[in-house]
Amino acid sequence: MAAFNWKPLLLACLIVSIGQLSLGLVFPSLPWIAADLHLSTEQVQLLVSGYLLGFGPSQLIYGPLSDVFGRRPVLLGGLLIAVSGLVLAVTQADSFTWLLTGRVIQGLGAGSVAVLARASIRDSYQSQDLVKAMTWVAIVAAFTPIVAPVIGGFVNHYAGWLAVFVLLLGYIATVWLVLVCLFKETLSATSRPRSVSQLMKSYIALMQERHFLSFAGIGWINFALVVLSISLMPFIMQVQIGLSSEQYALWAMVPAFGLLCGGLICQRLRPRLGTQRMLMLAPLLHFVAGAVLIAAPLEPIWMSGGHFLLAMANGIAFPCAQSLLLVPYSDRAGTVAALSGACQMVFASLLSNALLKLGISQAWHLGGVMVLGAGIGLLLAFFGTQSESGRQAVATLNG
Repeated sequence: MAAFNWKPLLLACLIVSIGQLSLGLVFPSLPWIAADLHLSTEQVQLLVSGYLLGFGPSQLIYGPLSDVFGRRPVLLGGLLIAVSGLVLAVTQADSFTWLLTGRVIQGLGAGSVAVLARASIRDSYQSQDLVKAMTWVAIVAAFTPIVAPVIGGFVNHYAGWLAVFVLLLGYIATVWLVLVCLFKETLSATSRPRSVSQLMKSYIALMQERHFLSFAGIGWINFALVVLSISLMPFIMQVQIGLSSEQYALWAMVPAFGLLCGGLICQRLRPRLGTQRMLMLAPLLHFVAGAVLIAAPLEPIWMSGGHFLLAMANGIAFPCAQSLLLVPYSDRAGTVAALSGACQMVFASLLSNALLKLGISQAWHLGGVMVLGAGIGLLLAFFGTQSESGRQAVATLNG
C-alpha cells in the first residue's frame, strides 16, 4: 500500500482555515463593536451575515472557474480580494458602513478557500485516502470557527476589537505567501469553458438530484447549527451569565475539544462501523445536545456541555457527508463543491438571521432548534444512503 501523501492535505487544511477563522475570530468582539459604534445587537450581527452572504454565492463562480483554469490561480486571486477587503475594514474601522463593506469584500474573496480546499482534496486522493483526508479537512473547517473565539476573546480582551481584524489580515497575507511558494496545481486536466447557460443548467440539474440534496443538505443543516450557536453563545455566556471576554475565551475551548473528539471518533470507528452508521450517529448527538440546552440550568458548564456535544456531532457528520457527496462527481468536483458550499453559507446566514429576528436569544431556544435539526439530519441521511448512488458511494468509501 502506498504511503499517504500528507502535503495536499496540510495545504488544504491551511486553505480552509482562512474562511472559518474569518468567521469565528470576530464573534467575541461583537458586543464591544456594538458598544463602541453605538449599534444594536441585530445591526452588529450584519458583520457575520454580510461576510457569509459574500462568502457563499462567490463559490458559484470560483468552483467552475477552477474546473476550467485550475485551482492555483483562482485560489490566489480570491485571497487577494479577501486581503483588500480587510485592508478597507482596518483602515476605515471607525465607520460601520465601511467596516461592513470590507467584511462583504473579504467574504467575496474568501469564498475561494472553501470550494478549492475540497476540490483539491478530491483531485489528490481516492477511496479510503479520500475519507481520511476529508475527515481532517472537515475537522479543521468546523474546529476553526469554534476555537477561533478563544483566540478572538483573548485578543479582544487585551488589545481591543480592531486588533482582531489586524490579526486576521496578517494571517491571510501570510497564508497567501505560503501558497505562492508551496501550492502546486492539483487539477490534472482543465475543461473547456462553459457558457453561463450551460453552467446554470448544471447547477439546476444538481439541485434536482436526490444524492446531492441529501448529503449537501446535511452540511447545510449542521453548519447552520454551528453559526447559530456561535452567534448566540457570546451573548448567553457574557451578557446573560455575566462572564468577561477572557473567561468566555476559556469556556469556548470546550466545544473546540468536542469537535476534535468527534473527528477522532470518526477516524477510529468509521472503518469498523461503516460510513452510513457513523452518519446516522451524528443526529442522535445533536438531539442530546439540544436536550441539554433545553433542560439544563443557565450555567457555563451546562452551556459549554451542550455546545461540546453539538461540536462532536459535527466532527462526525461533516467528513462522512462531504465524502459521500463528492464520490460520484470526480470530473466536476469544483462545481459540486461550489454549489454545496454556496448554499451552505447562504442557508446558514439566512436561517440564523431569520431566527434571531424571530427572537431566538435563550439557551432553550437554541436547544429546540438543535432538536429540530437532528430530526431533519436523520431524514436526510436515511434518504441519501438509500438511493442507488448513495449505496454505491457508501460501498466505495467502505472499500
